[in-house]
Amino acid sequence: MRERIQKIIDSGYEAPLAGEMKELTAQITAGLAATDAAVREGSMEILWHWGQAGVYSDSQLLELGQQMADNLSVGLGDPNSDSVFLRAFSALILAMVIVIDQRCECGQIEERRPFLSKRQVHEWLGAALSCLDKEQDRRGFTEDFGWAHSIAHVSDALGDFARSRHLNTAELEQILQAIADKIIEPCDVIYPFGEDSRLARSTRDVLLRDQVSMAFLTQWLDTIAHGPGGSDWAAVLGLESCDIQGNNARMNARSFLYSLYFQLAIHPGNARAEYFADYYARPMPHRDELMAAIVEAIKTMQHWGNAQE
Repeated sequence: MRERIQKIIDSGYEAPLAGEMKELTAQITAGLAATDAAVREGSMEILWHWGQAGVYSDSQLLELGQQMADNLSVGLGDPNSDSVFLRAFSALILAMVIVIDQRCECGQIEERRPFLSKRQVHEWLGAALSCLDKEQDRRGFTEDFGWAHSIAHVSDALGDFARSRHLNTAELEQILQAIADKIIEPCDVIYPFGEDSRLARSTRDVLLRDQVSMAFLTQWLDTIAHGPGGSDWAAVLGLESCDIQGNNARMNARSFLYSLYFQLAIHPGNARAEYFADYYARPMPHRDELMAAIVEAIKTMQHWGNAQE
């Protein structure tokens, strides 16, 4: 399979004849689960290029998107299983389907109209939120098999969902709450591969919709600043003891707030700006007020940390 994947890439992602497309797509989507990083990454690249090039019809994209959404639950909850590769890379292809629909809406793809229904988008969003909530495999890079990075990839997909015409305030708030819940979840690692930045970037995608109130955001930040259960982060640190998993969550939460603050401050680029430049050029609503609130949240966390360290 590795040789066939590479041949397609070397050809400039040339699509097969129509009669071969279904079988080949099935083989390539199976490659998303491969432990061979070249097969996995190559399969993702081919599907992405074919999708953006208009190789797939609306019905084929719907079928592909549903398969990817279903894949997000395969092996979910296992902290150390090869199934993580299927979830992680399916999230990227699910995001691709969402992006193509949004490009159709913007008139970027000639003679094609948006094809995703509200019901479909909400169903797939639910699958992505469930995956982020229940994902316990926090590996970013694996020495034997390359990148897993499920949390980062699902977060990226949520950022793409945030632009959807089918999402309103309730769904955008669900995304933000899911991000907060994941970032404060006690765990075995302090995220080493930029997960905090990816979650912050998706948060920024939500905020650009200008449908989430400052009142909600204040409460949301309070959740992060006070930690699980709403008590305070001091509970994880004692004079002679430390809740390691709880302290990892504290450090992840603090890193997330740092990342979010600086993304609001410096307006970093976003790969999707290639397609949605106007979206990312929007002024950030509540920007100054939100940045001040983030500073206060960081101070709150720092106070509790300094009291014990």
